Amino acid sequence: MKKRIYRNLLSRATLWLLMFTIISCTDTETTDSRNFALYYSGVTDIGPSMTYNSGTPTYIGPTPSSFTITKVTYKEEDIDTKSFTIDENTGVITISNSAELGVGMYKISVSCLAGGKTYTFSNAIEVNMLPAVPEGVKAVPSVITIDYTEVQTSKATSQITTDGNHVSITAYSVIQEEGKEYFTVSQSGKISVNPNFKGEVPPGIHLVSLKLTTNAGDCIFENAVQFNITSKPLSLSYTPAEGALEIGNGFTSSQPVVKGSLEELTFKLKTVTPATNQIKIDPATGVLSVDPTNTLKVGDKFDVTITVSNTYGSTDFEKAYTLSVVAFIRPISNFSYATKEAMQGVKFETSPANGLIGDAITFSLMNDLNGQLTIDAQTGEISAVKGHTISLGTHTVAVKAKNVKSEATANLILTVKENPYYFTYIRYGNNLGLTPATNYADQFRVFSADELQNLSLAPTTDIKAGVEVEWSVKTKAQMSGTTIDSDGKLSFTTSGWKNANGGLIMVTATTGKGTPAEVSITVPVFFNFASAVAGVKVLYSPFVFQVNPKTGGSSAIPTIEGISDLTKFAIDYRRTFNFYNFNGPSNHLEGQPSVANSLMNQVWKKYYETIGSATVNTGSKDPMSYFSNNGVSGRTLAMALGYVDAANNNALKINPNQFIGLDGVPANGAMIGQMTFVTDGNAGGLGGSKNQVFPIFIWFDEAFESK
Repeated sequence: MKKRIYRNLLSRATLWLLMFTIISCTDTETTDSRNFALYYSGVTDIGPSMTYNSGTPTYIGPTPSSFTITKVTYKEEDIDTKSFTIDENTGVITISNSAELGVGMYKISVSCLAGGKTYTFSNAIEVNMLPAVPEGVKAVPSVITIDYTEVQTSKATSQITTDGNHVSITAYSVIQEEGKEYFTVSQSGKISVNPNFKGEVPPGIHLVSLKLTTNAGDCIFENAVQFNITSKPLSLSYTPAEGALEIGNGFTSSQPVVKGSLEELTFKLKTVTPATNQIKIDPATGVLSVDPTNTLKVGDKFDVTITVSNTYGSTDFEKAYTLSVVAFIRPISNFSYATKEAMQGVKFETSPANGLIGDAITFSLMNDLNGQLTIDAQTGEISAVKGHTISLGTHTVAVKAKNVKSEATANLILTVKENPYYFTYIRYGNNLGLTPATNYADQFRVFSADELQNLSLAPTTDIKAGVEVEWSVKTKAQMSGTTIDSDGKLSFTTSGWKNANGGLIMVTATTGKGTPAEVSITVPVFFNFASAVAGVKVLYSPFVFQVNPKTGGSSAIPTIEGISDLTKFAIDYRRTFNFYNFNGPSNHLEGQPSVANSLMNQVWKKYYETIGSATVNTGSKDPMSYFSNNGVSGRTLAMALGYVDAANNNALKINPNQFIGLDGVPANGAMIGQMTFVTDGNAGGLGGSKNQVFPIFIWFDEAFESK
């Protein structure tokens, strides 16, 4: 199985390293130098006529520029196409005219300039062009209107239907931007507002596209449903919200931004205090203006209240804008920033240098280091939050200052220095003989309680010499009596053992504790207690199956010891399905399906909805059973969450898009469940079998690539 190197897990208190690690592992990695790396998001599915924007790539090393596409391949052949373009400054890749592209995988190679050197990245990003949905597939209704105040409680749904029996849809997923999982689709094809989305579903028109899995393959149902979230105007904002008018001149404000429905949007002055008729508003755009022939006086200051109306109502916004009349607006001069030194991952702020001259200035970043920097438009203060991933070295950040008289540009020279507490990994290795250790670290198989007790594990890490480290360990499954010393060395007792079961602990190392530069990494360490049951050992190697819950995949095939005729061996999931949350949402609670709101409870519900059952049996094995879904009562293996694949020598199969919470967020953690087996060839005896084992953990993470 092809995997990405798995990432460390970090405590929430040190989000900055988490951000760094996610970028370096969840994105496609292609590097040709130890000094520079470029990262785009992974494989993206799009359909005919859909546009695509890759987003700004992240990087390690000097700030990149001068991006070019060097090659596009389709079905492993170089092609010449104008559908793929790249912004030479930002590296954002755009796909247009996608209707002209054939179905299949496109791989895009990119080059850029960084630190005075040119780097080329083969197959830096992959785009999977899927066919359009077959004729006869439609959403009923295709338009849903919901009042903004009722979004969270709305029961409105649209059902995917097909004309006749020409196409069978086996799975559905919504194509939407990460962090904006506003909508969800059930495995019976019902589309609705996502009730578990914790943010705001903004007013406006949202076009929802779906990826459908059919017996003939995947396809894209573009703009399947239009959700119109309606509201009267909710907010009105000008940037800046204050302006200055120089006596003898005219004035024009910026165009405001309105939150709310945009149908039949109009603007009207309600009051100007003190009263004057010389301030006007464009009823279509909301832009405020004053004619150059005005008779306003120096010292006048006006507060403007504006009424904004749309199809759904009107709202008055008190003192939405303030305009001052001055004798003279000074043009901008002496605009600069002092050189700024910052530390890797540590928050910082810097403001324009003293001596800046100019009135009513608006500041903006001309480059923000891939979204790592923000600027206060009123003051020009530039900042980065704790956890920023700006690379080590010196960066030049261009800033524009503008007022009605002039524009000026200044460069902030930002040098990011190494954090003395910075480190990237903890590894204990494995005793399975699997290499490289970075792929298979932190899993140990033992065959007895005494062997567990005699196991002593010391970590390897890139923590700098002399840096004080605080180590801690937390038990998740079995492993009672586990301790850790001041060097991170793990020790165990026989009480941590349980026959034919599995153990899981979480080890945390923290450096620079209590300082702004604190770094903390948490990693799981897994144990397989491989004692024989009825003389049989079920040995998966690796016994930690790393899988992307979005794509699914298959584990290694197990070795079965202690039985001479493997044709008489049968095994299936049975009970005690436990999930342990690593860095997933807090509403993905740990525990078994019977625990309300647990991740397992959520995916169990999805399974029963898929098979058309109104009753959710949280004590049932069926969602993870091969024999309960292999053509039984109309169920298919594609409906299962996962199963031990009897047709593939008992490799563990996880189906795509199943271990995803009701909030639309994929699982991030580990699951283990009990299996039962028989050795007489009678699979019907699995239910009463006393041969019970926990031979494999499933580690879910979008960072993993599976096949």
